[in-house]
Amino acid sequence: MAETHSPLSQLADISEPPLALGFAFTPIWWLLSLVLITGLFYVALRFYQRWRFYAAKRQALQLLEQASVEKNAASMFNQLIKRVLVHYQPAHPALSLNSKQWQQWLAAQQDMPLPDLTRLLYQAGNDRAGTEQFYQFAKVWLTHYNANAPLVTPQKETSNA
Repeated sequence: MAETHSPLSQLADISEPPLALGFAFTPIWWLLSLVLITGLFYVALRFYQRWRFYAAKRQALQLLEQASVEKNAASMFNQLIKRVLVHYQPAHPALSLNSKQWQQWLAAQQDMPLPDLTRLLYQAGNDRAGTEQFYQFAKVWLTHYNANAPLVTPQKETSNA
């Protein structure tokens, strides 16, 4: 008798496909992740630029603390305020004001009381109360300064004739 081959012996074993271990993103997810990473990089860059921009202000606040124990502290406070104003707004009209107009301009910036700067800066006496008041004013002014001081200049006094 002739040997007949069974069709079952000709079948191959079933093999499973290899297990996919990695997770494959679809192109839209790659695009979304790229946009998200780019956005986070942009925000971080902007925060860093802002931090660098206000470095002069932070340094002035540190120098203000150090200058509070100096003998001529009031003069140093005034110089720090002017240095910060020159750094952020070099063409500001308040920088060319005389001492009385400078005091009026500073007083218009904050609601805090400001001592007589002409007496405090140019007299030989040591006025601790005035220096402390000017220190408090300078600290508040520097803290609230946002690199954009108003251009308002003091009004000239008119005499009634």
